Amino acid sequence: MASMDWAGYHDVEVIPGKVSGAPLLRDTRLPVEAILENYDAFLEDGMSPADAVMETLECYPEIGVERIRGVLAYRASHERQLQP
Repeated sequence: MASMDWAGYHDVEVIPGKVSGAPLLRDTRLPVEAILENYDAFLEDGMSPADAVMETLECYPEIGVERIRGVLAYRASHERQLQP
């Protein structure tokens, strides 16, 4: 989500010049968008949310399931706030 404001989430950082200033999972070079895109693609393939989280974890085992769930929860809460 290009328009997503990650400033309020403790586990995401934006550092100008690091991965072109993309929002990254803190202390990594992993763009948050990569996590979200993988998760969303697994959902589109018909997986349940729980299975999509586990498949995303297989793509990025070094970050752990709690960090994936945290990113997803923050996105969900942000999307709810934007709805009228």
